[in-house]
Formats: sequence, structure tokens, C-alpha cells
Amino acid sequence: MFGKKKEGKPKIGYCFLCSQSIEGNYLSKHYEEHLIPVTDTDGQSAYTFECPKCGAMDRAWGGRSLNDNAARSSAASAIALHLHDRHFIPLD
Repeated sequence: MFGKKKEGKPKIGYCFLCSQSIEGNYLSKHYEEHLIPVTDTDGQSAYTFECPKCGAMDRAWGGRSLNDNAARSSAASAIALHLHDRHFIPLD
């Protein structure tokens, strides 16, 4: 009863940006598919995204990252935070 974890179906969520069903553990990685490469105000490569409700973001994320994976991860986190703050979508 206590201490045993139920074996069940994986948590399935959906992407607010494209309405695709995504297994919960992969939602943050899926957000990377929605990133748009841009150049930030310092001339660094960075990423932004477009929200279906709010439109294109006027900010860029990841420009000062050491590598592209870190930049993409930072920008994907910005998507999750935007969805949480503006559209009440729970964080992973």
C-alpha cells in the first residue's frame, strides 16, 4: 500500500504552442522545436519563439551561453516560464 509506486501509463501532456500530444518527460525538449534563431542586441546567436496567443517575443535567450545546447535549453526554459506566467500552464 505505502511505499510502492504504481506502474501506469506515462504522463501525457500537450504543447500549448502546437497542440501536439507529448509524453510529459519530453515537453521541455519538445519546446526546442519551436525556437527561432536570432541575433541578440550584443550580436550573439540566440533564440526566441512565437506564442500563439501573445505573438512573437521581443526578447532572445541563450546569447551568452557557452554552447548551442545550453542556449537552446535556456530558451526552452523561457518558453515554459512564459506559458506558466502568462497562460497558467504548469511547469514540468
